[in-house]
Amino acid sequence: MELEKTSRRQLCILAAVAEALAEHDYAQLTIEDVASRAGVGKSTIYRWWKHKSDLVLDCFKQHTASVFELDFEQSLTSNLEQQLTKLTHALQHPIGRALLAVMAQNRETAGEFFQQYLLPRREQTRELIQLAIQRGEIRGDYPFELMLDTLYAPIHYQILFFNTVPHQHYIKQLVALVLAPLHIEQGQPHA
Repeated sequence: MELEKTSRRQLCILAAVAEALAEHDYAQLTIEDVASRAGVGKSTIYRWWKHKSDLVLDCFKQHTASVFELDFEQSLTSNLEQQLTKLTHALQHPIGRALLAVMAQNRETAGEFFQQYLLPRREQTRELIQLAIQRGEIRGDYPFELMLDTLYAPIHYQILFFNTVPHQHYIKQLVALVLAPLHIEQGQPHA
């Protein structure tokens, strides 16, 4: 479902999903409960979504629609710190926790999430990296895909395995650690 073309009824259903997830976790989420909360029949929900995992994916996308915008005027470091902080809060939210449960159980939904949600954001981050290289903030000869994986994996790890929200100091240290090999030494040409 494209969020730009979402009808009022669909928005009402997604709001019902968010409301239900605020009260209980993904395992207890049912189409019947969502339909009742939204004031629609189950068939209306199934018209747009084939499974409750699809509802959670679209609910997460709607919940975070404007959260992850990059600011190309700011430095790469500042943008990455903001992105990781926002991601942490989004995944700690009941909708984010439900999405993590969905992705752990359903490879197809995990693939859709990667294609529909993560890839466009990674593409934006690549643009930001290219701009940082042009500005002389960082070197250009670095495995940036690995860098992005290295940045985002600890956030998921902290939330999933330790059930903790990484604090701002942790995020700043993580960004500094991952970006340290990228910084250009004074007097050194950048690639």
